[in-house]
Amino acid sequence: MALTFDQRLARAEEVLTRVADGDFDVRIETQGSTDALGSLEMGINFLIVDLRSIDRSNREKADALAVQRRELQEKLVTIEQQEASIRKLTTPVIEVWDDILALPIVGMVDRQRSEELMENLLKRVITSRSRCVVLDVTGMDLVDTQTADYLLRIARTVALVGAYCVVSGISPKIAQTLVHMGADLRELRALATLKEAIKDCIAHLAKTAENQA
Repeated sequence: MALTFDQRLARAEEVLTRVADGDFDVRIETQGSTDALGSLEMGINFLIVDLRSIDRSNREKADALAVQRRELQEKLVTIEQQEASIRKLTTPVIEVWDDILALPIVGMVDRQRSEELMENLLKRVITSRSRCVVLDVTGMDLVDTQTADYLLRIARTVALVGAYCVVSGISPKIAQTLVHMGADLRELRALATLKEAIKDCIAHLAKTAENQA
């Protein structure tokens, strides 16, 4: 039995509702209708085919983006791991003498790196029971007020675990720059070269031994 005009219109509305909900398999049975509503029904069917194709394409793109996102996240993790390994290699704690550790600092020092330097250094000081530490900044790209503050914090923390701390490698030019910038270096025992710093530490150890004798 043929559907009435209102029934066909209601059917078309129902199909469009299902399409809006993501059902692109639904179709309107046109039964060869040639009236104006039949043309509309055929147009809706063609539209559903196009929408299904677009939906499939969008899903494929979304899947491809998800794969790219996972690959990017994996690369970021790899980069972070590599950076962590590089930081460990560029901040070695070296035992230069009995009870004396040296930490050569190369490159820029930001907050994160200063915390890593402090953590690695403290572990080594505690495990080795070293009594002197030399922070050698000869290889640093820049020593500004912020960097000086980081060095101060490291020196204070080293002192809290009972170690004597000296900073070496601060050239006269850098020292003058820091003074002009208002950096407070009074708490830092600063010497020009690593050799001078090691000698200073040896003298400190000798003096400590004399006082304890």
